[in-house]
Amino acid sequence: MWSVLATSAWLAAAILEPTPSAVGTPQLFSSENKIAMVVGERLPEVSYVAAHLDALDRYLKYAVSMPELPPPIARIELVEMASGAPIGLRPMTGGLLVALSLGDERVAADRAAEVAARTWVARVAIAGGKPVTASQGWVRQALACEVLVQLRPALVDYWYREALFMPAPPLEAVIHGQASDAEAFLFWRALGRALAGSPSESQQKILIASAQGEPIMKIIQTMAKSPEAWWIARRADLLVSRNSVSHGIRESAEALDDITRFIFDLGSGDVVLTGGEAARHRDLAAISRGVTGRQSALRREIIRQNPVYHNAWRAFGAWLERFNGGTIEELDLLWADYLKERQLAEALRQEIEAALLTPPIPKK
Repeated sequence: MWSVLATSAWLAAAILEPTPSAVGTPQLFSSENKIAMVVGERLPEVSYVAAHLDALDRYLKYAVSMPELPPPIARIELVEMASGAPIGLRPMTGGLLVALSLGDERVAADRAAEVAARTWVARVAIAGGKPVTASQGWVRQALACEVLVQLRPALVDYWYREALFMPAPPLEAVIHGQASDAEAFLFWRALGRALAGSPSESQQKILIASAQGEPIMKIIQTMAKSPEAWWIARRADLLVSRNSVSHGIRESAEALDDITRFIFDLGSGDVVLTGGEAARHRDLAAISRGVTGRQSALRREIIRQNPVYHNAWRAFGAWLERFNGGTIEELDLLWADYLKERQLAEALRQEIEAALLTPPIPKK
């Protein structure tokens, strides 16, 4: 995080200004955009939070066509709190005061994104004469995620990929902020796709109404008789319609399973063949055509594979390249190389997954 902070500090240097302070008191730095002014004693932290506010401003402006909010803007003060909630909002006469404890590099990004989202949502609520806590939980979660993906686009593929292996949580849990932030993000994205075909509604209108406490279930009930079925179907459609730039470990393993599985009808119904068995029947037209198709698919897909399985994919490609011209003995050796690389990849995968499940060692 701190390298990002340093970079942000340079980028924000033109807009960051030291705030005059009395002799003997810490110097304050501030940065202001259309959503809030950030004030703190440490320049890198101020610029870091400001970068997340700018990301939200860009998203609202270009993705949702959101108009600017009426003044005054909010004030976010960076403080250190040993206990209690890391973010606190307090409406004041003529404005909104927000306290943020940014924390260390493990939580800073999430907190900076959350404070940006909660500040904007609170300002919308105040503009509509509503309390700052009026909105349902999904609004803050979804907007915070949109901030994060503006700055870290790879998170989109990660969340989509992980969700493919997880059942959809109940819609009520998502709406009321009881599901993960990623599920709220998927809900908002799925809702956006559904609203694209509704001339009477828009993301801009829905976001403002939701920030001011309007229940989103009213909108969903106009689209479907069963909101729960609507959510499950829309979520699934969202996940399968996006082609990821690169595959995760599980996806690469499953794709390799698919492309190396030979199922052919040799005259008595479909049978599953090993690589060696397929090579010994390569004179059959169906097998020859099938292997040619796999060569094209491998050339197209190998660049997207996870590095853990890359060598296994290359080894299988070497076998495919020699399928028509190599001897049976040569093909058997190449197939053995593929199986060896596949075994090594599986062992590495287990090590990685075990490491990811191991709790981090706390700092001393």
